[in-house]
Order: sequence, then C-alpha cells, then structure tokens
Amino acid sequence: MGKPMLFTNANLFDGHAPRGGGMAVLCEDGRIKAVDREGQFPADQERIDLGGRTLMPGMTVGHWHGEFVSIGPPTFAEGRGGVYLGTELPPALLAIAGANALRIALNSGVTRIVGGSCSNDMDAQLKMAVEKGLIVGPHITASSRHVVATADHEDRGMWWRSETPEHHDVRRIGHNVFADGPDAFTRAVRQEIWRGAEIIKLVPSGGHGYGWSDRYRGLNKAELAAAVAAAHERDARVRAHTSTRDVILECLDAGVDIIDHGDYIDDLCIERMVKQGTFFCPSLFFTKLVSHDGGAGHDDADQHDRAWSNMKTMLKRANEAGVVMVPGDDYGAMGMEHAEGIYARELAIYVYDYGIPAADVLRWATLNGAKLGGREGSSGVIAPGADADLIVVDGDPVANIDILSQPDQYLDVVMLGGRFIKNRLGGDPVVPANGPLHAETVRNG
Repeated sequence: MGKPMLFTNANLFDGHAPRGGGMAVLCEDGRIKAVDREGQFPADQERIDLGGRTLMPGMTVGHWHGEFVSIGPPTFAEGRGGVYLGTELPPALLAIAGANALRIALNSGVTRIVGGSCSNDMDAQLKMAVEKGLIVGPHITASSRHVVATADHEDRGMWWRSETPEHHDVRRIGHNVFADGPDAFTRAVRQEIWRGAEIIKLVPSGGHGYGWSDRYRGLNKAELAAAVAAAHERDARVRAHTSTRDVILECLDAGVDIIDHGDYIDDLCIERMVKQGTFFCPSLFFTKLVSHDGGAGHDDADQHDRAWSNMKTMLKRANEAGVVMVPGDDYGAMGMEHAEGIYARELAIYVYDYGIPAADVLRWATLNGAKLGGREGSSGVIAPGADADLIVVDGDPVANIDILSQPDQYLDVVMLGGRFIKNRLGGDPVVPANGPLHAETVRNG
C-alpha cells in the first residue's frame, strides 16, 4: 500500500466536525494510523506540510447514475412514445460513460458513490473493474435497475414495436425490470441481487422528474412489502424514489432503508425516519434546476415550486431532528451533466439556499456517506484504523463551501486507500490509470 505518510500542519475536518489547525495525520498500509497534534510525531518521519490547508475525508455522492449522458426530454418524454432508459446508447458506450464519470468524481474529491439505479448491471460491473484494476474509480455500492411494475412511468417504449418477452414473469429492458404481483417482485429483486446489486431501487411514486399525482402508485403495498422483504432476506437494502407524503409513509411502513427526494415530507415523516434510522437523499440540485427556487414566477401549483417551498421549511427540521442525510442527485441529467466540481454545487445549495450549517453538510458528505455505503466507523472519518480515503483542500470549506466545486483551483490531494490519485504537494507518485485498488468489506446491517 506504500510507505507511511505523515500530513502535518493540517486544518482538520474529521467527518464529525472541524478540529482546528496544527493537526497531523499518519497514514500507513491504506489506513489512518494516528491523529494528533503535529509535534507528537518523530522529526524524521516523511511528511507533507499542508501549510494550513484543510485535510478531510473524501466525499460521497449517495445517489449516483454514472451512465447518464444529458438525460431528459424529448428522448425521455412522458407517455408511452419515448425510449426506454438504458437503451438510448449501446451498453458498451454507457459503460464508457460510467467509467468516465467515476474518474470525474475522483477528480472532484469524491471517493465513494452509492448507486441510485443503473442499466445492464452497470454498477456491479464497474465495481468489478475498479477492484481488478482495469479502471480507477471511487468505492462503489452497487444499485439495481429500477424494479417497477407494468405501465409505471418508466414503461415508456412503444409497446407495439418494442414489447420484450417475459422470462419467469419478469420483463427486463435497459434500466428497468418490470414485474407484477408480490411473487414476481420477489423474483425480480432476487435476480438483481444475484447480478450484483447491493441496493434495490424502487419507484413507488411519481413526481421529481415524473408526472405528479397524489393518487399514483408505481407499485401496490403488497408488491412494495414483498420487494423489501426479499431484499432484506438477502442482506440488501432498498431505496425508493418518493414524492408524496403518503407514499413516503407507506415506504417507511414497509421498511425501506433510503428515501430519495421526499419532496413533500412533513413532521410525521421526519419523526418516523429518525426512529427507524432511515437515510434521506433530498437531491435538491435537481429541484433548484427545474423550479423557480422561490424567485420570480414561483407558483406552488407547480410540483417543483411546491417541493422547493416545502423543503425550505422541512429540510432544516429534518437536519435538526437527526435524520441521516446524504448528498446525491440525478447527475448526468440535462443541466447537471457530470463535470469536475459539480457534485459540491449541491452542497452549496444546502448551505446558501436552505440555511444548513456548512459543517453539517460536510458531515452528510463524509461520515453519513460512508454509513450509507456500509462502512460506518471505518470510512468517512479521520480516526485511527479508518480507511485512508482523504482529500486536501487549499482553504476552509467550512468557511467557504464553494471551494469544493472548484477542484482545479483548490483540490490539491485525493488519496484512496492510502494511494495518491491526485497530488500537487509532492511525496508519493499518483497511482496509474490501471493501478488496482483494494476491495472493501461492506456492512449492510
């Protein structure tokens, strides 16, 4: 894993909170060996003087679609006349796009991604490619396709031209696997886990990019319960695209582990999420992009403007109540294409538009992100024994979170498993593009 490396004169954010300047962190064999005031280490220890720069854990994007390339209308318009997601390009091109997005993420200071859904078992296959050293990328927690029902919003294709035959009551195409009834949902979930998914993605409601209706259900309660039970029986978790309050509560009743979007959460949802330890990915970059974000033309009759207004109240309440929140959004969609630094623009929205303290948002992106990835206590923190997945920023993101969205200017070091992916400060060389990285043992409990 390389020789020991001591970072000195660090302004430390350890994943929990800022710890101030004058700190030193020793890394060895891919892990953090010691954290102390800088005078506590031998003078002859090889070191990198950070000169007051911020040393912090690498960040997590907790809702990831690496293969998305300018996704949006007219290709993915509402109704049945569109193209099935995950068939807009050949699978090999989607894989190349996914690999490119992983490298972009690393160059942005992101050392972990948690899949939000994918086509063609892409997350699991790219995870294999990273672990075999074929490509360099962040740690990956692999998601499934959307596991959905017939005539769901994702059932977009021209059925008279493109109907796909079912196999054991399951219809799989592109980004989606379609099933009907509890038994078929159980079978579809098990098949996705067999194909490498660690998280099962369901779409129980519309809204947040789909048409909105408070009556709409992408799957019924029996199918939802069956899908969650099947995943949990195989030690996989479940995330759900949700919008309406009632659907959020139905998901919580069923034991869904991760609520995505949750546009119309209320105090009862927050209370339940805290009690159950449910993760929440609010993904408000997209909402800001498609709404009037409270400005001229804002109209709560519009679903996205209404979501923005609701979150202006509820997001701060959720944070103060202790909901475990993690950043992540539909990157790759039109207007938010994968690009270096874009992932931290979401963090700035939470700070500037929603009034969340920057230290809290950084905790979402580090400590909470590792917990979402199944690595609580051993990643996302700077502490003895934790993984040496670290970044060095020329400035203090607690004081100015915008610097994280400008990696070319401010991001000096990216370290993954104790190996330099990016290093502008001297010391060990950067890992080559085909350098193998260590695999993780993930805890889903």
